[in-house]
Amino acid sequence: MNFTSIQTVAFAALVVYLGRFLKSKFTFIDKYNLPSPVIGGVLVAIVISFLKSHGVLSLEFDKSFETPLMIAFFASVGYAASFRLLKQGGRLVVYFLLLSIGGLILQVFAGIGAAKMMGLHPLLGVLTGPVSLTGGPGTALAFAPSFEAAGVENASVIGITSAMGGILLGGLIGAPLATFLIHRKTKTDHAKRSHVQVDDSHFLKSFPGRDLLLHVLALCLIMGLGTVVTSGIVALGITLPIYIGSMIVAAVFRNIEDITNVFNIKPDWIEEIGSVALTLFIAMAIMSLRLEELKNAALPILVFLLIQTIIVALTALGPAFWTTGRDYEGAVISAGYTGFMMGTTANAMANMQSLSQKYGPAPKAFLVVPLVGSCFIDFINAAVITFCLNVFQ
Repeated sequence: MNFTSIQTVAFAALVVYLGRFLKSKFTFIDKYNLPSPVIGGVLVAIVISFLKSHGVLSLEFDKSFETPLMIAFFASVGYAASFRLLKQGGRLVVYFLLLSIGGLILQVFAGIGAAKMMGLHPLLGVLTGPVSLTGGPGTALAFAPSFEAAGVENASVIGITSAMGGILLGGLIGAPLATFLIHRKTKTDHAKRSHVQVDDSHFLKSFPGRDLLLHVLALCLIMGLGTVVTSGIVALGITLPIYIGSMIVAAVFRNIEDITNVFNIKPDWIEEIGSVALTLFIAMAIMSLRLEELKNAALPILVFLLIQTIIVALTALGPAFWTTGRDYEGAVISAGYTGFMMGTTANAMANMQSLSQKYGPAPKAFLVVPLVGSCFIDFINAAVITFCLNVFQ
């Protein structure tokens, strides 16, 4: 059975609905912030793979919209790269960003080292490290074709499996590590914080009601210009995903807009549009995965995840806590660090919220972590991954 491009998008929408339904019924899924398109997509992919392997039914999807949706999401990430916000965050944001970059580089070296020790392609260690963990499901799926072209077989399946494992582990260990730091390492009386009236939800994304058409047009313009930039860079012999140019153009637009406000483009709108695009992109990509190809990579994935989890946990308990004040806020930031270095910014926010609800507000943490975890580290990560692809392909 063949699906047209429009029918494929419609099927992806059903996959998202399925994921949302499962999250509403099973608290485990919601607690550890497994994204709805990932949950629905994996379940559908399992069913499709089972039916196909038993000769019952074969489904073929026309994924023409997959690339535009992917570019739209990463353009929205690029638009979040505001140097004015980075400056407003002060030294703590800069220190935390540098720490995160260091953690990212550790993931790269640990992954490549482990891959070589097991006699595997070094890029497999990159795929199961910074691509799938710091990058998350979207980055794993976006870079998968480049990794397959470089010699890593079944990159899509391995990437999304590693990303799901990272999300689970990041949710499992983040808050407990921070709780240990709060009780053993900080000297602040958290009970005194209960009188401070700070609404942490203020630091979460909002969605103001303005002109949607204007923002969709702006994003389309950024995407178009971005593909031109990407083509120009590729012409120089540099391997990189098609969305990199759009991230660069979006960042330029954002910083011009911060100064001039010529286009009146609101970051929250761009972020929300990008979130919608990512949801459909992930659902579309996962539901067509050939999960039967995973069996030979299961053991290496487990080894890679174990190594990376230990590295992130030690960094959270040590450098992440030390560089952010060695106090309650530092402990909460450490929980956030664990969340986005092992999965997604949603994981980081959930880890921090669970702590702030129990021990009191942590306004600095809710400013610093989303700013670094949802934008700046993605830029650095894309550059690091692209460098690795060009070195090891």
